[in-house]
Amino acid sequence: MSGQGSSSSDAIVRIEVYIDDATEATAVLTSPPYRFEIDSDALAPGDHSVRLVRVDAEGRRRERSVPFTVKHEPAVEVHGIEAGATVSGRIDVAVTAPGSQPAPRVARRGPSPWLYILSTVLILGGIWLFFMLVPMYGAIVSSPSGGQSATASSTASAPAVDQQLLKAGGTIYASDCAACHQPSGQGMPPTFPALAGDSFLSDAGAVVKRIYQGSGAMPSHHSYTAKDLAAVATYVRNTWGNGYGGVSVSVAASAEPKASNPAGSPAASSSSGGATAAQSSSAPSTASASPPASQAAASSGGQAGAPSAQALKSQGAKIYSSDCASCHQPNGAGMPPTFPALAGDAYLKDPSAVVTRIFEGKGAMPSHPSYTATDLAAVATFIRESFGNDYGPVTVPQAQQAAPKASQ
Repeated sequence: MSGQGSSSSDAIVRIEVYIDDATEATAVLTSPPYRFEIDSDALAPGDHSVRLVRVDAEGRRRERSVPFTVKHEPAVEVHGIEAGATVSGRIDVAVTAPGSQPAPRVARRGPSPWLYILSTVLILGGIWLFFMLVPMYGAIVSSPSGGQSATASSTASAPAVDQQLLKAGGTIYASDCAACHQPSGQGMPPTFPALAGDSFLSDAGAVVKRIYQGSGAMPSHHSYTAKDLAAVATYVRNTWGNGYGGVSVSVAASAEPKASNPAGSPAASSSSGGATAAQSSSAPSTASASPPASQAAASSGGQAGAPSAQALKSQGAKIYSSDCASCHQPNGAGMPPTFPALAGDAYLKDPSAVVTRIFEGKGAMPSHPSYTATDLAAVATFIRESFGNDYGPVTVPQAQQAAPKASQ
């Protein structure tokens, strides 16, 4: 969804920080600048090491160890008596602790009178040069708001924002986009770039195409209608401090002619300018979007009734590639801890739990309310039978029982 390209296979996904032989990371760094803090006061005096483990997109781990030594300052210092000394009578002993000594007073001296004279000459000379050498001074004084007018003109030129589309786009973003680009729009660079302040969003047509077609780690969204595309594009262009203006349904339909445009959509009657309240009378949602492309493939492939396990796995591979691979990776390795690996995941043993998680989502895992029971059975079959897993297929009736709200 951003103008940045996809990262290479060896791009840093995270850096894990361990102190000495600890098995639990002290810190996990996911985006630059990579910084962390070591509290040496909590460590015993002596030799230690900090281990940095770099993990790339393929799950490969590269480690580097940096040794260091901890030396604590003495708790107190004693003056007036030496260790092992033999004494008698009264002894005046002074005890100091690090940081307890008051800072020595430094006499403050005022600036030299000559400095005042020199400063006055420079200031008066600068004012004289300004009036003598800047002929545009009068024009500048007469138009003090020139810069503000230009800014206002630029803001005024942005297309109007349809509040219904903005609200609907927020709903779709939370369901389909926030897991990767984050609710704050900060993303998880370098794999999922930040949307806040991204100049790529200034081109409405390019944004619509990127949402619909995908690119790199960004999956396609072929199930989105023109209204869905306009809603999401409007939301990301006008949130997190962005102010690039609204995107009308007609602009989205023009940028992506392949996107479905249900009857009753105002796209045909609206102009190519910014969206207005009259141009969009109903808010789109993922639940009302047209069926996923995988469903169309299933219906056109002659899989009526009870599709075979192989047919379900093939269909599930297409859905996984489109909707899941950007987070869980094409090889099922995931991007722990946010997106766990599916390869060898014992959680997949329970087919009902898998179907429910896909349909309802949880945490960073978005829900998929538009999936049919066949879609759910297909995806569940694919991940349970791929990446070295051998947990067996999931039938459509099993998926329907686990997710009764899913359409047939």
